[in-house]
Amino acid sequence: MKSSFSVNIGFLVLSIIGLALLPKLSVQLQPQSGGDQVFVRFSWYGMGAEVVEREVTSPIEGALSSLRGLQNISSSSYKGGGYISLEFKKGTDMDAARFEVSSILRSLHPRLPQGVPLPMVSYTSGADEDDPLLLIYTINGEGTAYSLREFAMNNIAPQISNLNDVSRVEVSGAQPLEWELVYDKETLNIYGLHVADLQTAIRKAMERKELGLSHTTKDGKTESIHVAFSPATTDSVRWEDIVVASSAGRIIKLTDIVHPRLKEVEPISYFRVNGLTTIYLRVYSVRGGNQMALSKEINSLISELKLSFPQNFSMLVNYDASEYIGSEIQKIVSRALLAIIILLLFVLLISRRWRYLLIVSLSLLANICVGFVFYYLLGVEIHLISLASFTVSLGIIIDNTIIMADHIRNFGNRRAFMAILAATVTTIGAMTVVFFLKEEQRMQLIDFAIVIVINLCVSLAVALLLVPAMMDKLPLGKTVGSKFFRHRRITVRLSRVYSGFIKFGLNHRKLFIFLLVWAFGFPVFLLPDKVETKEQKEWSIYSAIEKPTSPWYISLYNKTLGSPSYVSGIKPWASRILGGSWYLFYSYFATQDFNWDNSRTVLYARGSMPDGSTIHQMNDVFLELENFLAGFEEIDMFISTIYGIDNSQIEITFRPEHETGIFPHRLKNELIRKVNQIGSADFQIHGVGQGFSNMMYENQGSNRLLLTGYNYDLLLKLADRFRDSLEVNPRVSNVIIGASSSWWAKPRYEFVMRLNRDRLEETGSSLRGLYSNLQFVTPGDVNAGYVSGKDGAMDVVLRDVNKGRTNVWTMENSLLMSNYAGMRLKDIGKMERERTGDQIRKNNQVYELNIHYEFIGPWELNRRVRERFIEQARNYLPLGFYLHDASNWGGWRQDEKSQYWLLFMVVAIVFLLCSILFESLRQPLAVLMVIPVSFIGLFLTFSLFKLNFDQGGYAAMLLLCALTINASIYIINEYNNMRKANRRLSSFRLYIKAFNHKIIPILLTIFSTILGLMPFLIGGKGEGFWFSLAAGATGGLIFSLLGVIIWLPLVFIRNKKS
Repeated sequence: MKSSFSVNIGFLVLSIIGLALLPKLSVQLQPQSGGDQVFVRFSWYGMGAEVVEREVTSPIEGALSSLRGLQNISSSSYKGGGYISLEFKKGTDMDAARFEVSSILRSLHPRLPQGVPLPMVSYTSGADEDDPLLLIYTINGEGTAYSLREFAMNNIAPQISNLNDVSRVEVSGAQPLEWELVYDKETLNIYGLHVADLQTAIRKAMERKELGLSHTTKDGKTESIHVAFSPATTDSVRWEDIVVASSAGRIIKLTDIVHPRLKEVEPISYFRVNGLTTIYLRVYSVRGGNQMALSKEINSLISELKLSFPQNFSMLVNYDASEYIGSEIQKIVSRALLAIIILLLFVLLISRRWRYLLIVSLSLLANICVGFVFYYLLGVEIHLISLASFTVSLGIIIDNTIIMADHIRNFGNRRAFMAILAATVTTIGAMTVVFFLKEEQRMQLIDFAIVIVINLCVSLAVALLLVPAMMDKLPLGKTVGSKFFRHRRITVRLSRVYSGFIKFGLNHRKLFIFLLVWAFGFPVFLLPDKVETKEQKEWSIYSAIEKPTSPWYISLYNKTLGSPSYVSGIKPWASRILGGSWYLFYSYFATQDFNWDNSRTVLYARGSMPDGSTIHQMNDVFLELENFLAGFEEIDMFISTIYGIDNSQIEITFRPEHETGIFPHRLKNELIRKVNQIGSADFQIHGVGQGFSNMMYENQGSNRLLLTGYNYDLLLKLADRFRDSLEVNPRVSNVIIGASSSWWAKPRYEFVMRLNRDRLEETGSSLRGLYSNLQFVTPGDVNAGYVSGKDGAMDVVLRDVNKGRTNVWTMENSLLMSNYAGMRLKDIGKMERERTGDQIRKNNQVYELNIHYEFIGPWELNRRVRERFIEQARNYLPLGFYLHDASNWGGWRQDEKSQYWLLFMVVAIVFLLCSILFESLRQPLAVLMVIPVSFIGLFLTFSLFKLNFDQGGYAAMLLLCALTINASIYIINEYNNMRKANRRLSSFRLYIKAFNHKIIPILLTIFSTILGLMPFLIGGKGEGFWFSLAAGATGGLIFSLLGVIIWLPLVFIRNKKS
C-alpha cells in the first residue's frame, strides 16, 4: 500500500515538473541543420578575387587555423566576397566551436579593410542564411529616411539584440548622404592639375586648424583662450571659397573644376517587400531558438519602446514567421489531441469500464508529462517531425499500458513485463538506425528517433511501476456472467476454425510459403543486363591488347540472363510476373526524392547577369518584375534581395487559399514568359513544379588536372606554362584554367594586356608609369574627407564625370604621357579578352587550380597522353607543388540508397534481442519472417495510390520493423511460458493456446496504432511527411495481421501433429 502511494506521488511530482518545463521547450517549424562543419561568409563589395583572398580570406584563415578540434579548413574567394569551411572532428561541441569562431571574428574585424562587414557564421554552406528570419518591421515617421534608419539603429536594434535567442538585427532601406564633387579630366589637363591637388585642397579646407592662443583681460584678470579654425558644416559649406591653386596670377577655385551636389550614397544591396522601398528592420533568431516565445517577447519590447518614440514615428509588423509556425503547430496539436480522443474512446469501447479508461488516461498523461522533462534535459526541439514521432508513440504507450493492465487483471502478476520490455527494446533498437544515416537525413530524423526512444523508455517505467500502483488503488475485477460465457463460446468456435485452417496450411506449407514470397517479390528485376570483369570494363577497342575473356560462369550468364533476347523481350514480363509488390514499389519510386519540406509554398526567381554589369542594372530588372507581380491579388508577399549580379532573388509566397491550387504553377509559367521578354538577365525559377533555367554555362572539358601549391602567383605562372604545353598538341582544345572542379561553370572573362617591353622602353616609360596613366584613364572614386551634418559625418567624394563609360577603344587610343613623349596603349601592346577563373580556392591553406581541356581521340590514347604529360610536368614543379590527375571517368553514378541497407541493421538488432529473450536462435527467425509481410502492405500502399515516398515513408519502414514483430514476440513468449508448464502438449496445441491468449491484446495494439494515425490522413497528400508516415504504417500494420495469423504459425510450428 505504501509503495503504491509513493509511486503515484512520485509520478505526480514528475508530471508537474514536466508541465512546468513545457513552455521552455524550443519550438521550430523544421529541424535545424547541424553537423560537424561551420561556415564563415564575408563580403567586400566591388573587390576582385585576388584582393579578397589576400586582404580578407588569408587573415581570417590564419586566425581560425588554431581552433581546437579543427580537422580541415578550406576557402573560396571570389569577386565581392568569399567563404571559409571549417570541418571539426567527431564529438566536438559545435555550439562552443561556433561561439569561439564568432569571438575570433569580432576581435579580428577591426583589423580587416574598411568596407568589409562583420563576417557571418552558420552551419550551412548554401546561399540561404543559417539563422532563420523571424520578423520584418516597416518603419515610418517624420524626417529623412536616413535619420529614421539611424534612430532605429541606435535606439531599437540594440534593445532587440540584447534578447536571448536573437542572432542579429539588420536595418535597411536608406543610404547615408555624401557630397559628390564631379570633375572632368579635360578640365584638369587645361589647368595642369591632378586629382590629388583637388583632394589636398579639400582636406586642408575641411580640417580643424589650431591658430594659437589669445589673451583677454576681464576684471583685472588675464585669461588665455585657444583659437582654432573649425570647418564648415553641411548647411554652411561654401565650395566656391576653396582655393585649389593659382596660375599666372589667377586664383583657381574648386567650383571652377568640379560640380558639387549632395546625394545619397550608391547602394551596394537592395531589399524590398512587395516592391516598396522603405525602412525595414529585420530580426533573425539563432539556430534552435524558441521562435514562438521570441516573437512574443520582441513584440512586447516594441510596445514598451513605443512610449519613447518621437512623434509620428511608427513600426508595423510586415512579416512574422511565428504566425505560420503557430498555425502549423496548432493544426498538428489538434490532430494529436484528436488521435488521443480516438484512442481513449477505443479503450472505452473494448473495455466498457470507466475505471479502466481512467487508468489508461492517467498513465498516458503521466507518460507525456514525464517525457517533457527528458525533452528539456536532452535539448529536443519541437517541430513537425518530432511531433509526428510523439503522436506515433502514443499508440505504443497505450499498448504497453493495456497489455500490463490486462495481464495484472487476469493473472495478478507482472510477468508480462518481459514481453513488453523485449517488444519495446526492439522498437528502440530500430530507432537507433537513424544515428547511422547520412548527415542530411540524420539531422532530419534525429529528433523523430529521440522522441520515440524517450517516450518508450518512460512507458516502460509507467507499465512496471505506475500501472500496478494505480490498479492497487483502483482494482479491476474479472468479468464473470452470461456475457463472459457467451464470449468464451464464440472464442472456442473461432479457435476451432483457426486450428483447422492452420492444419490445412501446415499440410500445404510449401504452397503458402511460395504464395507469400511471390506476393513480396522475387528480385529478378535487379539482375544486371550484362556482367563484365574489371579488365573488360577498362579495355577499349583502341587498346593494343586483345579483349580479355570472361570466366565460364560469366559467359554462361551473358548467354542466358544477359542475352539481348532475354533482356529486351523476356525480362520486362518476368519482372512484372515474379517481381510482386517489391517490383511495383521499385519501378515507381526509382527516381523519387528522399527529401521533403513542409514549409509554405514558395516560388523563387534567382537572377544573374554577365560580368561587367552593375547591381543597379540588376535592380532595374527586378523593379520590372516587381511591377509585374504587383498585379496578382493571389500573392501574399514577395521579398526581393539583391546583393550582386550573381546573388539576387525574389521569394514569392501565396495566400493560404491559393497555396495548394493551380495558381502557383500558373504564376511560374507567367514569370518564365516575363523573364524571357526582359532578356537582359538570366533566371532560375523553381519551387513549384519542374524548374526552369535559361542561364548559360560552358563545358569546361572532360579532362581535369589539379595543380596545388603554397604560392598563388607562382601557381598561376605554372598553370599558364602547362596550358601552353598542352595547346601544342593538335588533339587538345579548349584549355581553361580555373578553380572550379565542375565540368560546367558560368563563363567569366577579363581583358589582358600583352605588352611589348621593347616598345615600352622606347617611350621612356615603365610599368609603374603605365599603371599611373591607366588609373587616369579609368579613375575610381577618391575620398577627400568628410563634412559634419545634423545626421552625422558625410563623406566627400571626387568622381570623374565619365566614370563607368570607358570602353576598349578609349583605353587603346587615349593619349598617355611618358618621360619622352605621348603614347597610346595600342602602340605598346595588345589587349585581348580571355577566360578567367571565377574564384580562388584553398584547402588547408594550399592553393588549388584546375586545368580543364578536351581531347580529340580515343579514350586509351587520351589516358596515355594525360599520364605522359603529368609525368613530364612533375619534373619541372618546385618543392611543395603537385600535379594530380583529377579526371573522373567513372561515369554517372545512381543516387546512393544506403539508408535502405540500414534496415538490415534493424533486423540484426531484433534478432539479437529476441535471441536473448527466447534463449533460442530459431525462434527469432520466425519473428523476423513477419517483417517482409508488412512491407508488402507498405509497397502496395505507396505504389497503388501513387504516394510520395519521403522521410515519412522511410520512418514508416523503421516503425514496421519494430511494431510488426511485437505481436510475434507476445505469442512466442507466451508459448515458451506455457511450454514450461505443459511439456506433454504438442507444439501445435501450445501455439494455438498462446495465440488465443494474446490475439485480443494484439488486435487492440494494432488497431489502436492505426486509429492513432487516422487523423493525419485528413490533410491528404499535401501533408507530406505526416501523410506518407500514416499511410505507409497503416498499410504495413494491416498486412502484418496476415503475417501473424497465417505466416507465423507456418514458419514456427515444425510438425503437423495435433
